Amino acid sequence: MDEVKIWALDGDSNVTPLVSKDQTDTESLLEETLVRNPDLLIPGLRLVGRQTPTDGGPLDLLGVDEDGRLVVFELKRGTLSRDAVAQIIDYASDLDAKNDVALAEHIAANSGVGGIERIDDFEEWYGENTEGQSLDALRPLRLFLIGLGADERTERMVRFLAENTGMDISLLTFHGFAYDGKTLLARQVEVESAARPGSGGGRLTAEETRKRLNRNLEASGMSDTFSAVKRMFETKWLRFSTNQGVWGLSVKYQGLTYARIFLGERNERNVYIAFFPRAKELCPDEFRQPLEEIGHSTWPKNREPLDDPATEIHFRFTAEEWEQHKERLSALTTAVYEAWKNSGQ
Repeated sequence: MDEVKIWALDGDSNVTPLVSKDQTDTESLLEETLVRNPDLLIPGLRLVGRQTPTDGGPLDLLGVDEDGRLVVFELKRGTLSRDAVAQIIDYASDLDAKNDVALAEHIAANSGVGGIERIDDFEEWYGENTEGQSLDALRPLRLFLIGLGADERTERMVRFLAENTGMDISLLTFHGFAYDGKTLLARQVEVESAARPGSGGGRLTAEETRKRLNRNLEASGMSDTFSAVKRMFETKWLRFSTNQGVWGLSVKYQGLTYARIFLGERNERNVYIAFFPRAKELCPDEFRQPLEEIGHSTWPKNREPLDDPATEIHFRFTAEEWEQHKERLSALTTAVYEAWKNSGQ
């Protein structure tokens, strides 16, 4: 990495070199400064997590960029080493292994920490802040390594990944300088990812999304069950629209999501139907018997599914359980649609 130097110029073209601040002083300022001013990282960035837990440990910062992509930041108080490259890939791969709903729940559950706004319903927040995009637009994830310098091996590794693998990974460094009683912060782009929109590494096209969903369905062994659930909605809910993601699809009327069909985690062999609060409030009594008979969970977790009006109901089932409960779920789906149609919405 080349040394960064800054000079101050006066009106007579005299040059005064600025003194580089002690690294320790800059370290103590950097993370808090970036949290309060996320545009220093990426213009238009909105931070949604700080010290967000993953299987590999807590990641430093998590954000959503102007395109709706999820961005993982690993900050080092000092010079970046090659260990940081493995660390950020570990964090990002753990998040990417979650399906859309699980990822949204994870972000919401761990928001509101260290100056980051609290997000109760990430999917709703995301739609409001991305002009109605569905959660599949979060991917592919972007990765940023941030430090007060980087050694040559780290820069070489990040450059290789950025230029040869299609991974959207970049490396930024910050440098502090003292001037007129203030600290000046210089931002330097050491490696910028080549995986930008239009280069094959940006947002997935509709065809790419469809192919990834099909691959995930095949890998899960739940393709037939997922298709059967989708056909149920197509039969019972007329003239709805869908937003397809790589883990499932949302069912919408007039731009509002009423339900979602999605796969469980990679190691599960489950399909889920999530009914959103606006669907539940149309005919709450119709949910009582299915809740007694079919395995389910709620979001937020551990809430009363009917007593809490803001809670989603997630019915989950294996292929065998689908065969057992499909008539009950079909009747519930019909009841929700009829209630919606009669409500005048």
